Amino acid sequence: MTRIAQARRRVTIARYAIGITAAAALAGFAAVARATHPGTAQRVTAARASVTTGSRYDDSGSYFFGGDDTGSTASIGPSGGAQPQVQSGAS
Repeated sequence: MTRIAQARRRVTIARYAIGITAAAALAGFAAVARATHPGTAQRVTAARASVTTGSRYDDSGSYFFGGDDTGSTASIGPSGGAQPQVQSGAS
C-alpha cells in the first residue's frame, strides 16, 4: 500500500470517527435537554397537583389593574399633541 493510499485510509477512518462522535454527542445533548426541560410530562403533572385553587393575593387594587386610577388613562407614546419624529437621510 502506498503512502497516499494509507493517508486516504486514515482520513476516511477519521471522518467516520468524527461523524460517530458528533452523532453520539447530539444524542446525549438531546437526552439531557429532554430530561431537564421544565415542560416534560412528569414535571407538568406534578406541578398541576401542587397548585392550589385559592389565591390569597388580590391585585385588583393596584394601579396597573385600574384600582387607583382616578379618571386618568395610561398610554404608551408621546404626551399631549406631540407628533412622532421621523429621521430621514443616511448617516
